Amino acid sequence: MHDFDVRIMLQILGALLYITNFLLLQTHRIHATKPASLGLVISACSILLTAAVIGRDWGLILLEGTWLVMVTTTFVIRQRAARRQAVLEREAVVSAVPARSSVEAPVRESAGVREPELAGAAV
Repeated sequence: MHDFDVRIMLQILGALLYITNFLLLQTHRIHATKPASLGLVISACSILLTAAVIGRDWGLILLEGTWLVMVTTTFVIRQRAARRQAVLEREAVVSAVPARSSVEAPVRESAGVREPELAGAAV
């Protein structure tokens, strides 16, 4: 009988997370740069990196470690950009000049006829 091996279970779990992410991307349910996809990849990387460290598999440690650094960096950059965009939108709403209820175009009268005036047109 085969003994229970934690490494095998970690490898299967990490692979299932990668496969889940791939299937969700292929069916257009998530996008590759969204937090859900990046979170799945970070989780899978972490689990497979743990399995590689337990087994002292240096090639996999290098691969998963590099992948984890790249995906985590992307995640942090995206989160910062989202926060910055939210702050800019909030400031734009706060500093916005209230709009008038009715906007009227300038009108000029010539020979008793009222015509809308074009912006920048000579009088």
